[in-house]
Amino acid sequence: WPLPPARHPGRAVAAALQALREEGRLAAAQSVSVPRDWAAVRDRLVPTGDGGDWEWMWTGTAPAPVPGEEHLVELSDRGDAEEIMTFARTHSPRTWADAGSGRTELWLGLRDAAGRLRAVGGMERLDTGAPHLTGIVIGTAERRQGLGRVVTAALARRAIDDSGVCTLGVYADNVAAVALYHQLGFRTAHAWSTRSVAAPLGG
Repeated sequence: WPLPPARHPGRAVAAALQALREEGRLAAAQSVSVPRDWAAVRDRLVPTGDGGDWEWMWTGTAPAPVPGEEHLVELSDRGDAEEIMTFARTHSPRTWADAGSGRTELWLGLRDAAGRLRAVGGMERLDTGAPHLTGIVIGTAERRQGLGRVVTAALARRAIDDSGVCTLGVYADNVAAVALYHQLGFRTAHAWSTRSVAAPLGG
């Protein structure tokens, strides 16, 4: 929802949230996101529950190829859905992954010699048509080996070759991932705070 222009951004956030309440547009809301600097303003006006702080990042520059990409294989969104989702829930439960719905148009995975997944990541489309990376998960025992760089670089290059841009979202407390994405050329466009709505809100 666009914020009204204001000299004081905190007041603009408060005004926007108050307007949404009065219009009844928060009545069915499951969560509310605001710029992170103004999370306290939201929390004064909206009863909130669980959530997280995250960064919306983007790049228009294709990362250089990373050694190891040659071992990546394409996975099937539907045929490998159970394996992808089990891997994601096991190794990174809060990572967004939606295998099997048809929403993710490309999955890349890295398998060990026995065929087990070591790392995985996907690319979906936003409503704008822009490619968005999703479900990037590295096996717990496989971390700190550069596999996140391998998967992310390969996906980002495919996205940029296709559309000239690549976006992703990352939890702000995942410091290692944020640093990696910056190293690969991603920039933070927006820093958000998202919290669930703890009680129904009407006008």
